[in-house]
Amino acid sequence: MPQQINVTRSSMPPFEEYVEEIRPLWESRWLTNMGEKHCQLEQQLAEKLGTGRVSLFTNGHMALELLLKAMGLEGEVLTTPFTFVSTTHAICRAGLTPVFCDVKESDGTLDPAKLEERITPRTCAILPVHVYGNLCDTEAIAAIAKKHGLKVIYDAAHAFGVEKNGRKAGSFGDAAMFSFHATKVFHTIEGGGVCCDDPEVHETLDHLRDFGIQDAEHVGYVAPNAKMCPACGCFWLRARG
Repeated sequence: MPQQINVTRSSMPPFEEYVEEIRPLWESRWLTNMGEKHCQLEQQLAEKLGTGRVSLFTNGHMALELLLKAMGLEGEVLTTPFTFVSTTHAICRAGLTPVFCDVKESDGTLDPAKLEERITPRTCAILPVHVYGNLCDTEAIAAIAKKHGLKVIYDAAHAFGVEKNGRKAGSFGDAAMFSFHATKVFHTIEGGGVCCDDPEVHETLDHLRDFGIQDAEHVGYVAPNAKMCPACGCFWLRARG
């Protein structure tokens, strides 16, 4: 039988080290619902990605979909056709309409020169995608968004650890989504996160990822269970030491 050659091969920590990292979970029996490991991972990722805070999710798709809902957007979202289907699905599932804009031949990222012709009175946001570590023309996109009063949300699934002019990928736009899927450069087996400096957005995200629960007596939203498993996050914590 021919040997299978995978396009990507997931990085894995030494098994013994990983076991030691997750041992406290067996001792505490706190396996979900934003425990110590979960909160530690959010804090360390915020530092790594250049943002005030990271909210963790079960995967990047749910991170993006719930981010769009948390920002209270309505109408059309300008985005790229050169991306994984999840980007478009997140827009549609958030009750928004995707409007495609072409990309640059040089790097596959959204072409700012073609954005304004696609803007309508219903446009509420621009959702560009950083492609294979190539960051979008963030300056040009920011200028267009400011001119038309639009939000900018980056799909940064391919941009973990990437910087431009001293700025980290998570600091561009109003918010950015990262995927921590097993095929990514950095992964937590399954997982995703949102970078955003707006505390109100993060508070809403905290509710949306946990069935819409706001406190012990109030459920403010109809929402899914999109919390990350802390044992997955231990991949990163172990690598950091």
